[in-house]
Order: sequence, then structure tokens, then C-alpha cells
Amino acid sequence: MCCKAEHIKHIVVGCTTLTPSEYANRPYKLAGYIHWMIFKHMDLQVPDKYCGHITERVISVNGTTMMWDVPVITD
Repeated sequence: MCCKAEHIKHIVVGCTTLTPSEYANRPYKLAGYIHWMIFKHMDLQVPDKYCGHITERVISVNGTTMMWDVPVITD
């Protein structure tokens, strides 16, 4: 994967080769699947396979607001 020794600590703590790609992509793939399942559960129009699902940043349906990759300010 990268030029450095591939010890578990190096890979988990912050391999600079994996950080921009795999570390960011994996959670988005899981969140995209959950987003697709929620849409499907709410009887909204979705593709047959979740990999074809395109998410909108903010959508409101029947009083429910769903946000995708939107910063939320909390205290």
C-alpha cells in the first residue's frame, strides 16, 4: 500500500497514502447505504441498487429533514 512498514499502528493511526482515500470513502459508503435504506423505507423513489443512489444535501419529506454531509454546529 505505501512505502513505509505496514504495521497495524501505522495503518490505523494515519497512513498518508490511505488517509485521503480509504479512510474517507468507507464511512461515506456506509452512510450512503443507510441513506438509501431510509429513502426506501419512506417509500421514496430510489434505484434498485444503493450504489446508484445519488444523495441530495438537504431534503424534507413529510416533516422529516434529512441532511447529507452538512456541517452541524453543536455545543
